[in-house]
Amino acid sequence: MSTMYRFAGLDDRPIRVASDAPLIDFTARFFGLWPFDEEGTAIADLADITIEAVDGGFRLRHGALEGGAQEVPDAAEAANQLVGLLAAEQLARRSDLIGLHAGAAAGPGGLILFVGDSLCGKSTLALQLARRGARFFGDDRLLVAPAGTDNSDVPTGIGLGLTPRMRLPIHEGAGGALAAFVAANSVVEHMDWQGNPIIAYIDLELDTFDAAPFGTTLPVAALVLPHRRDDDPDALELELGSKGDAALAVVRQSTAPGMDARGHVAAAALIAGSVPCLRLVYGSSAAAADLLAERFGIS
Repeated sequence: MSTMYRFAGLDDRPIRVASDAPLIDFTARFFGLWPFDEEGTAIADLADITIEAVDGGFRLRHGALEGGAQEVPDAAEAANQLVGLLAAEQLARRSDLIGLHAGAAAGPGGLILFVGDSLCGKSTLALQLARRGARFFGDDRLLVAPAGTDNSDVPTGIGLGLTPRMRLPIHEGAGGALAAFVAANSVVEHMDWQGNPIIAYIDLELDTFDAAPFGTTLPVAALVLPHRRDDDPDALELELGSKGDAALAVVRQSTAPGMDARGHVAAAALIAGSVPCLRLVYGSSAAAADLLAERFGIS
């Protein structure tokens, strides 16, 4: 029998998930600070997202999935894939927002967003800043309202309260302190085909740093475009970057299901055009985080 789970929404309407998978078992691992609870026996017609048991695993259903459905092998992967569907459902309800794949940490002046291609170090930089006193805001998905939304002069980030995760092994440029922290405060979730750990989730219940819960809003203070130099561990430059490059990075790393192509590009231009855009070249994320913490007054 399916259980109805009620996840917090940005307005008074919760997101309802009818699930045969036991989502409560995965609260801390994936949804860290996105509140949800059991509502009782599921009524399929009331569900925004469904997870149904099938032979050999589970099938997720939501309009954001290709063909409307996706099959996964077990309950843990069902919960993992649900994260993206929850964000997609929230985006479907707010046509004025974009969903941005970025790392984010909050300093005294607002959010520092790390935007760039996969493996540029977004997650690592956000966690490094959190370890230096910033408020962790996200390392994967967050929602952004462009400048002009709700009469704001600057873009606003909206946290989803998702559990931070790190690729394993920790990049050697992150330093021993971060590697030791992740080893002591995380749960390994994903392995490669050879059985080697590749993804770890930080245990937020240990209160090792300050993390923003679901629905927290803060103004964006800066966009940072990271460029990691694996060939030069001593590389370290932080300079003003091109707003055009920043806008292009936002477009490439975002979804906007409520906007047409012109609106999506315009939203990205508004976000990049309203805040300082910085280009970060680095070999060591530890050294880069020290430089960023000094630049943005994080302590």
